[in-house]
Amino acid sequence: MIEILNSLRPKDRREISQGDFNRLLTGVLGAGLLVLAALGGAIVWLAVKTNDYNDWVDHTYIAQQRILAFMESVERAETARRGYLLTPTPVQQAAYRSSRSAVAIALYQLAETTLDNPAERASINRIKPLLAWKTKVNDESVALVAAGRREQAILAFPAEQALQPLLGIRAVTDEMLAEEHRLLVQRLEKEKGAIRLLIYVGLAAALLLSALSLISILAMRRFAEDLTRAQTALRSLNQTLEQRVEDRTVDLTRANQEIQRFAYIVSHDLRSPLVNVMGFTSELEESMKPLRALVRWVEQRDAEGRLPEQVKQAVDADIPEAISFIRASTRKMDGLIGAILKLSREGRRVLHPERLPMEALVEALLTTVKHRVDEIGGEALIQSPLPDLVSDRLAVEQVLGNLIDNAVKYHSPKRPLRIAVSGAEANGRVVFEVADNGRGIDPKDHERIFELFRRSGVQSQPGEGIGLAHVRALVHRLGGVITCTSALDQGAVFRLSLPRVLVPSEGLSA
Repeated sequence: MIEILNSLRPKDRREISQGDFNRLLTGVLGAGLLVLAALGGAIVWLAVKTNDYNDWVDHTYIAQQRILAFMESVERAETARRGYLLTPTPVQQAAYRSSRSAVAIALYQLAETTLDNPAERASINRIKPLLAWKTKVNDESVALVAAGRREQAILAFPAEQALQPLLGIRAVTDEMLAEEHRLLVQRLEKEKGAIRLLIYVGLAAALLLSALSLISILAMRRFAEDLTRAQTALRSLNQTLEQRVEDRTVDLTRANQEIQRFAYIVSHDLRSPLVNVMGFTSELEESMKPLRALVRWVEQRDAEGRLPEQVKQAVDADIPEAISFIRASTRKMDGLIGAILKLSREGRRVLHPERLPMEALVEALLTTVKHRVDEIGGEALIQSPLPDLVSDRLAVEQVLGNLIDNAVKYHSPKRPLRIAVSGAEANGRVVFEVADNGRGIDPKDHERIFELFRRSGVQSQPGEGIGLAHVRALVHRLGGVITCTSALDQGAVFRLSLPRVLVPSEGLSA
């Protein structure tokens, strides 16, 4: 057993991993408990069987006692009869009648006790005619004495045949006693065997329980050692964790600042050539006016139509269309650069936490879109109460305002618009939901819509794809998360989880 327990304890962690050891230990303990449960069931079964055997042994003892009681009642009846012959008094006569009744009762009790044994029932059936014969002879002699013919009864006593049935009854009862003795020996042996087996099973269960206890103790000792080592390692890690977190925070802050500066510089540098392109496009467009006038003048004086058609096509259509494409592209690029600058400036803005009455704040946001909601037909409401929180007002307004504006912008023409803003507080955080019944968002785009310059669905509304990217960036700065639940043509629910109290930190001004 000790060798098995030692094999369960890995000497080298490279040989048996923690997971393998736990699975092996669980398997051993599980198998042991199953065997222990089986042994427990066997103990219960053997205890029941032992009790049954004990009941049968007691039953055999009772049967023996009732056989002896019956034989004793028969002998007493014979003694009472002889006593009445010798001394014919009323007392002796009453004693005989009482003993005669006792014989019948004793035989009934004996028959009832031996109903389970066919051999004993057969013996009872043999006793009944013998007892009837013996009772008849006794009653005749008692009747002679009661009639005053005592001398005749005494003279007839040696010749009567009362002895023969009495001897027959004795022989049958001796056989019954022998049968009960045989059953007693057999049942005692079974009882002893059940008791021995019960003892063996109990010892096996005790040994198994001891082994399982020892395995559990060794496993607990190993786990305690592992826990001690883990606590030691944790204390060692905690000693340097604060410094490491501080260093990592400084690194992340510096990296964030570098990214913001890079975004600002890149967007600024991109805007300079873009301004030049826009300027030269305007100059080119202005230059087209005298060129177009020149073409018209030539057409008026060229009666032979020698002015090439390609020139007229270029001046009237191609060049203006190209200028239009350039203007549209520069406007789009200007919008994208502006979005990058906006995100860069927002990242550098210092957050100022303050207590915000959210119902009043959301009510003000809904007021700004009320005229648009009324135009398309619908309603925008607050599901009170909204929990208050301590956070940056401008950032929270931008986040919720963008979500509400998107709900209005992407409404479904199939049904009246409905926007509902709700909130709840749990575990130190506040969760707001902005739900609408608009055109919905494909589940595969739930994450894509939060990416910069990425949009979902039919592009029927103007935009650069920066709104939700800006929202997620603000939410992250506020220490929260934002998720979307939606399906096409089934509306959308934007769930915003924020800390109830925004704790100012160095990262807020990064």
